[in-house]
Amino acid sequence: MNSFEEKLKIAIRENQKFALFRKPNEEILHLFVQDNSKKNRFLFHSFDSAIEKVISDENPSKISIKDFNFNFELELQIAPNFEPIQQKKYQELIQKTIESIQSQTIRKVVLSRLKVVKNSDFNLLNSYRNLLNQHPSALVFLWHNPNQETWMGATPELLLSQEKKLVKTVSLASTKLPENEWAAKEYDEQQIVTDFILECFTDIENVKVNGPETIQAGKFQHLKSYISGNVSSDFPIEKLLKKLHPTPALCGMPKKEAFDYIVENEGYPREFYSGYIGIESFEKKEYFVNLRSAQVFKDKVWIYVGGGITADSQPKKEWLETELKSGTILNALEI
Repeated sequence: MNSFEEKLKIAIRENQKFALFRKPNEEILHLFVQDNSKKNRFLFHSFDSAIEKVISDENPSKISIKDFNFNFELELQIAPNFEPIQQKKYQELIQKTIESIQSQTIRKVVLSRLKVVKNSDFNLLNSYRNLLNQHPSALVFLWHNPNQETWMGATPELLLSQEKKLVKTVSLASTKLPENEWAAKEYDEQQIVTDFILECFTDIENVKVNGPETIQAGKFQHLKSYISGNVSSDFPIEKLLKKLHPTPALCGMPKKEAFDYIVENEGYPREFYSGYIGIESFEKKEYFVNLRSAQVFKDKVWIYVGGGITADSQPKKEWLETELKSGTILNALEI
C-alpha cells in the first residue's frame, strides 16, 4: 500500500499523467503513471477517433479497494464557457431526430448532452471512491492529465477483449428502471447492436451468442448479450476494434449516417465521451466504452448523458432517461 500511495503522491506533485481503474467485479485498484516504457498501456480514445492519449507503465501499482483510503488534492482546470442545452430544446432535437428516422434510412441515432453542475469543492478522490463502492460490476476509472483534462466514470460496457485466441464482446443496449417492463422498442434497439457486432465478426471462427438477458447497472437495467469467437495468434485486434467503434449503442445505425447526423445536430463536441478506454498488457487486451462519465473542472462538473433514439422514441421519456443516467456521477460526488 505504501508504494502505491507514494507513487500516486509523486505523480500528483510532479504533474504526471496517471490513471486509476478497477475492473468489473474485482477488488483490486490499479495505478498507471506515465513512464514512456510502451509497456502495460492505458488508452483514452475519443468518440471521433481523432485523439488517442496513452499512459504506459512498466511496473503498475495495485492495492485492495479497501486500502484505498487516502486523499490528495488535484490541480484542476477551469471549465470553458459553455451553455448546456435545456429540456425544451433537447426534446425538440429528439422529435426532429424521430422524424428524420421515419423519413430516411437511418434506423437509430444516439443523442447525448451535457449536464453541467457547479463544483462545490467536491473531493475528487472521495467521489471516485464512492463510484468504486456504488458500481462493483463496472470499470471505474479516473484519468488525470495535468493542464489538460480530468475524467472519471463507471462504465458497464465491454467493447472488446482478447486473451490468447479468444475474443469477447457484449451487445449492451436499452435502459429501464427495475419496476418497468421491456417494450418492443428496447428489444429492437438491442438487436440492432447485436446484428452490427455479428457483421463485424465475419472473420471470426466459432462465434457464439448468449442472450439477451436483463442485467443491473447501478439503478438501471439493460439488455445484454455475450458474443465470443476464436482468432489466430497473429490476428490484428486493432482492425476489429476499428470496425466495432463506435457501436450502434454509442452512435447509431447505419454508422456513417448516424455519425454524420450527430456531428451536425448535437451541438457540442463529445471528446472522450462514448470513445473507449483500453487496458493492454502482454497477456490480455481489454477495451471498455466510455459511458456514465464526467469531465471534472475546478469550478464545474460536466456530466455526459445520452440515449438511443428510434422511430418509437418519446422525447420527454428520453429526456427523463438522461436525467436518471446523470445520477451515476451525481450520487458519487462528495465534498
